Amino acid sequence: MKGVSILYDEQRKKRIVQIDLEEISKDPEAFEDLLDGLIAEERRNEPSISHKTVMRSLRKRAERP
Repeated sequence: MKGVSILYDEQRKKRIVQIDLEEISKDPEAFEDLLDGLIAEERRNEPSISHKTVMRSLRKRAERP
């Protein structure tokens, strides 16, 4: 992804992600993709909710006056 670089240590292990904010902000879609990836990583260990449960909850909210 243009504007994003991965830096490695001496053992060739990924250690640092360097983000050029000026470059990445030129492409709003790429910026959104980057943020989506960061959010997904942040939430990796959160419990998941089934689609059925989410839809049931949304329908209940829609029925409220």
